[in-house]
Amino acid sequence: MPSKIGKPNKVLIQVLMLVATTLIIAGSTSSEYEDAQNLHAFLMTNYSRILTPRFNQSESVDVILSLFLNSVIDFHPVSGVMTFSAAFIIKWKDEIIKKRWRNSGFIDINVTKIAMHNVWLPKIYIRNIANIGSVYQFLSTLDSEMSFVTYKHTGEAIMTCLAVLQTTCQTDVTFYPIDEHTCDITMITINDYQAINLQTADEDVVNDLTYQNSEWTITSVVTASCSDKFSEVNFAVNLTRKPVFFVTNLVFPIMIITVVNGLSFFVPIESGERLSFGTSLLLMFIVFLTTVIDVLPSTDNELSYFNIFVFIELNYSCFIVFGIISTLFLYHRSTTKKVPKFLQRITLYVLKQHKTLPVNIDTISNMNTPNTNCTKLMELHDQGGDNVYSENQNEVVNDEVLKPRVNWRDVSIALDKVLKSITTFFTVCLLLLFILFHIWIHIRTKG
Repeated sequence: MPSKIGKPNKVLIQVLMLVATTLIIAGSTSSEYEDAQNLHAFLMTNYSRILTPRFNQSESVDVILSLFLNSVIDFHPVSGVMTFSAAFIIKWKDEIIKKRWRNSGFIDINVTKIAMHNVWLPKIYIRNIANIGSVYQFLSTLDSEMSFVTYKHTGEAIMTCLAVLQTTCQTDVTFYPIDEHTCDITMITINDYQAINLQTADEDVVNDLTYQNSEWTITSVVTASCSDKFSEVNFAVNLTRKPVFFVTNLVFPIMIITVVNGLSFFVPIESGERLSFGTSLLLMFIVFLTTVIDVLPSTDNELSYFNIFVFIELNYSCFIVFGIISTLFLYHRSTTKKVPKFLQRITLYVLKQHKTLPVNIDTISNMNTPNTNCTKLMELHDQGGDNVYSENQNEVVNDEVLKPRVNWRDVSIALDKVLKSITTFFTVCLLLLFILFHIWIHIRTKG
């Protein structure tokens, strides 16, 4: 019988303990909320948002700035505008809040939050901003009203501002597409330049949480300067272009077109396809330039070496087409027109260097040699007179008889050999330059 009565008593005791615990928690929660509300009211009594939070108004407030770069969204070297998302952390000490908190009696509360519209805030601006100068940017009025400043009982105030900003940069596209740019985020004060002393404890704004850009490698340098009437904090974001895409899609195709263009002089003149081959490559080069003109830097501050390279390649292609037209014109020119003497001497010199000289028909007939063409190229430097002719033939054919006669076709052949040598030399130099350029980029990216 007693056991049956004891079991309900235990259940009743557990229910009473649960109710008591709930009341205690509710009472303590209500007490903490009321204490925090009373603390806010006590701290904000006769608080001025205009005056600096120092008892001695002649002393400046040390404001510590920190910047956490979230990502570089976009950067235009032509316009010099960098778009980035970042978080600004602003810290300062409020002597008024500290003293009032100590005298309020709510010393068991260590941290509280106060709306930003009710307290003093340092006026901080970005000097080289491209859109809105202030760091306090909000999406809407509601977002502004819900922003707050976190205070500690020691008077330390902390506020975080998230924003997407645009800043202007000094660009230098001289070494495009391996160019580097420095974009400064310069923080200054305007109205309270004597009352605020800007400082920073940052050494770098790029960390593991920063999203890397697909086009740029991001590094940073942080500096701070202060004088009697002016203080600023500068966050320098260094952007180095990743050149693999541009080298693959811009530099390499241009060099391939240039190398193939130099092969035009290896197409035989008699085939009649040399001019069409050269003009087709020139048109291909021009069409290719129209497709990449949007990615080329159009700024006139500094002309990039890549623009100079493209201009040289375009003139080189035009030079090849002009050379092809010249050789074809001379090759098919009438043989009745006499070649000027100075042009004969130049032609003979070029053909002599290539060990091929034109020989007159009459000379060949006198030597009892079969005649198949109007002009025959004979390798005189590889053949000695004693090995080819007999002593009697050498007596008949003297120097005057062996003097070659140059026609316009010989001039065309000589010009063709000169242009072929020029294009071969240019192609070899271009290939060596590309190899050295590739090695330099590899060392630069790995370093």
